[in-house]
Amino acid sequence: MISKLNRKLRRDEGFSLIELLIVVAIIGIIAAIAVPQLMNAMDRGRQRRSMADMRNIATANGTMRVDTGAYAAALADLSAQGYMQVTPATDGWGTGYLYVTGADTYTITSLGSDAGAGPAAPAPWINDPYDPDIVLTDGQFTQAPTGQ
Repeated sequence: MISKLNRKLRRDEGFSLIELLIVVAIIGIIAAIAVPQLMNAMDRGRQRRSMADMRNIATANGTMRVDTGAYAAALADLSAQGYMQVTPATDGWGTGYLYVTGADTYTITSLGSDAGAGPAAPAPWINDPYDPDIVLTDGQFTQAPTGQ
């Protein structure tokens, strides 16, 4: 009697191959949904960090303009002259900011995730996932992702 019960228990232990395949398929479906969402959240975080850095640079640059009558010639000048403790050199994606200054104007550009200069923005605020450049001119964003 006990040996029959032991044999029956041994046959019923564990999962069948079909049950394991179903669980693996469900995990795969969940991963296929979750991974793109995670990547989008990481990209939005990088955009927000870059925009915050650019706003801080603009504030320091405006303060320097009030004090000295001119904008910084280079981003490093802001920290060298005490307007920022550390001037961010790279955006959220690790690409250096592009900084162009003139007599009465300046532009800070983050090339975004593609790290390549894209075409000019067709509207003041765009959300183009294929070319997410962020441009700040004279303290105002002229090109940036929507919803920031």
